[in-house]
Amino acid sequence: MGRVKLLTIILFFISTWSYASQIETQIQQFIKNTEHNRLQSLYPDARINIEIRNRIALNYLPDCPLEQLIIENQRPEAVSRTTYAISCANPFWKSYVPIEQQILIQGIKANSPISRGERISEANTSVGEVDLSSLRGHLYTTSNPPYGLIAGRNIRINSFITDQVTEKPNLVKKGSSVLITAQSGSIIVKMNGTALEDGVKGQQIRVQNTSSGRIVYAKVVTDSEVLVNY
Repeated sequence: MGRVKLLTIILFFISTWSYASQIETQIQQFIKNTEHNRLQSLYPDARINIEIRNRIALNYLPDCPLEQLIIENQRPEAVSRTTYAISCANPFWKSYVPIEQQILIQGIKANSPISRGERISEANTSVGEVDLSSLRGHLYTTSNPPYGLIAGRNIRINSFITDQVTEKPNLVKKGSSVLITAQSGSIIVKMNGTALEDGVKGQQIRVQNTSSGRIVYAKVVTDSEVLVNY
């Protein structure tokens, strides 16, 4: 009787392990054929890793014919951890499996400390690989570099550069002479003026007409021209 009981236990664990292995295979196929392709379409140049966490939990799932097994990503918008819902249509049951994702992309990083207000260029940056989940903000890449922008705060060496740490440089400085272009329909008038505050491209700033002394708000167009629309 002891041997029969032991054999029964062994067969039970072999059966359980075999079934868990089949479910894991199904999940791996879902990762390869569905999730990996989906993420690759969202991040074409990324290196993507997806791993099942807590595999041992698969051993405790109830039996289900594999053709009745349904796998769904509960957080398709996630770039790091997510959860797959594993369910059986018949007999019905549902469980959840934690999943670890890595989306690694090439981005621009500081190759030396960059001080606040310093211009960002190819000379003080390089390219490296970073996990998307570790970033805040939009990452600058070789196809969309931050060159010409200035650091909005001190940037440490090897820190990746996002729009959270950059600012547009001032094109117009307070006290500088500017050409005020006033436009109303097809009528354009140009006059000399003085900037009363700093301004980046596209920003509305106060300028003073040199001749009349009138103060108006105008949009910065270049480092020497502002535009007023009437």
